[in-house]
Amino acid sequence: MTLLRMNYQLLRIPLQFVEDIAITQFDERAPARLAYEQLLIRCDRAAAHFLDDENADGRAAELHRRTTAVRVGIARKQQQADAEGGTLLDLQRARFHQRRQPRRATDPA
Repeated sequence: MTLLRMNYQLLRIPLQFVEDIAITQFDERAPARLAYEQLLIRCDRAAAHFLDDENADGRAAELHRRTTAVRVGIARKQQQADAEGGTLLDLQRARFHQRRQPRRATDPA
């Protein structure tokens, strides 16, 4: 088991290198960064489960906490944009219906 853990740690070095050099250059909300971080979380969780690696479990938990906060922020921003879009749509719909109502002829007398 120790040999397998060592092999995973060796495998994790280039993955960590890519994260440290390339992925951190992206915005924390960038889809590529979120996808790569999700890959790292899955790898670390698998190592934690199959190899009983506490370090991998800690890395996965920390990265999951960080990405969850980012994803919640993205979801809130999207929800706010959807609500604003719905409000605008309701306003435009009301204007449209107001314009479509037949105008009453006014009696000049």
